[in-house]
Amino acid sequence: IPVPTLDVKHDTSSRREMKSTEDFLASEMSKLSVQERSKAMEELHCVGEELKETPDMIQQSLKEFDQVLRERNAPIYSLATSQNRSYVEDPSFRLRFLRANDHNVRESVNQMIGFLSRKETYFGRDKIARDITLDDLDEEDIALL
Repeated sequence: IPVPTLDVKHDTSSRREMKSTEDFLASEMSKLSVQERSKAMEELHCVGEELKETPDMIQQSLKEFDQVLRERNAPIYSLATSQNRSYVEDPSFRLRFLRANDHNVRESVNQMIGFLSRKETYFGRDKIARDITLDDLDEEDIALL
């Protein structure tokens, strides 16, 4: 059985390149103000200020969500409403998408339409307007979990 060997030249070169990149980034970060550096680190790690939701904001976002959804006239949404209107019109269902997109309504609607489309692709047309459960998975799906 052949034993893999370590290319010391390549490994050393890669380390030097990585060190050079790290030094450059550190140098550039040190040029930023404390606030700019903090913001950059928050963005890098996908954290930041928590969105301050108000009841009015939620109501307005849900109203706009419904309007944008009607404008889109997506066939997958029409199919879902014909199967189970209460599932896709449930405010808590829609709020998942709004919160994931910081209440950007168009992005949220696009994400929901994509979600319904992927459910159709992976689980079938009859399951797009309901939660997926373990009973919906076959042995191969369960093995991947």
